[in-house]
Amino acid sequence: MTDVTFRNQEEPITTEKTTIHDNDSFSVQWVALNTTNTDIEPFNDGLVITSIPEGCPGTDGADHPVVFDSSTDGRVSDYTESSLTAGAAGSLMQPTVGPFSVGSYRLTVTLDRDLGRGATQFLCIDVVPAI
Repeated sequence: MTDVTFRNQEEPITTEKTTIHDNDSFSVQWVALNTTNTDIEPFNDGLVITSIPEGCPGTDGADHPVVFDSSTDGRVSDYTESSLTAGAAGSLMQPTVGPFSVGSYRLTVTLDRDLGRGATQFLCIDVVPAI
């Protein structure tokens, strides 16, 4: 079991838009949950977005091109979680990314990326042409 997991297990990662066009920026959203009996100091989550040429959900183990990696792209503050008290959920994380070309993408979020105490989940989305 991990120390930090996603609060919503049924939809751990969402976007604020249901349809994402190739000229849209959009936010990727998630909430962390401290599953331990002790407080956890501030930590950094990670977001990696890969292009999925074969379409969603993609093939695990295939080498997909990375189009965004929060460890080198974006602002560190967008991925920094506040302290989490024992058993508490964190704030809504919602960094803005994009726009991306038309195609399928896997949005992979790793909680507490630096210390490896967190869960990893992904959401596969399709970016469609703007009308």
